[in-house]
Amino acid sequence: MRDTITLRGWVGTEPTKGVTKNNRSYSRFRMSVTDGYFDRDRQTWVNGLTSWYTVSCYGEMAENVAASIRKGQRTIVMGRLQIRTYQKADGTFGTDAEIVASSVGQDLAMGMGIWNRRKDEQTVTPLPARPANVEGIGEVDPATGEVRDDTGPVDPLGAELSEFDEACDYFRPADPTEGPDSEAAGDGRSRDGLTGEDRLLSA
Repeated sequence: MRDTITLRGWVGTEPTKGVTKNNRSYSRFRMSVTDGYFDRDRQTWVNGLTSWYTVSCYGEMAENVAASIRKGQRTIVMGRLQIRTYQKADGTFGTDAEIVASSVGQDLAMGMGIWNRRKDEQTVTPLPARPANVEGIGEVDPATGEVRDDTGPVDPLGAELSEFDEACDYFRPADPTEGPDSEAAGDGRSRDGLTGEDRLLSA
C-alpha cells in the first residue's frame, strides 16, 4: 500500500535537473512545511515544528518543474511518500522523507502564477456537429438549437414592391372598369378627371 499525501509549504532550494540511468529526466528540490496555530492569549499566529521533504519529479513534469519552480515560492505538492535511510559522513545514519510527486503547483493563495500549455501538446480542433433533422421543423443546430434555413423566411404575401416602383398604385393609371367611381373612358381618368399621378401631386 502506498502513502499519498499533499503538502503545502515553501521551496527551500533551487530545483536540480539531471538524467537517470534509464535516460529519464528528473528534477529535485527541498521543501519546508511548518505547522502553525493561532495563540489566543497573544492573538497572533505562531509557527510550530518545521519538517523538510525532498520532492522528486520525473519525466515531462521534471522539465516543467525545473523551468517553473524557484526558491522561495509557496508550492503545493501531491505525491507518494517514501522514507529513506542513508549513512552520513561520520558513519551515523539519518532518514529522509521523499515525495515522488504526481502533481506540483504554485500556491495562488500566496501569489500569482502564469500557466502555459506544453509545446509538444497538440491542440485538437473539434469537428463541427452535424445538424439534426427534426420532422416538421427542419434542420436544427445541435449546438445552439436554432433552426437552419438557408433560403430565408417565406413572405406569405408574396414579393413586396419598392416604395416608388413603376408598378406602384401611385403611378398606375386608374382602371376604368375598377370600382363604382370609375368611367368607361379609356384615358385612365376617373370621375373627378384626375389620374392616380394627378391625385398624388395634388395631395
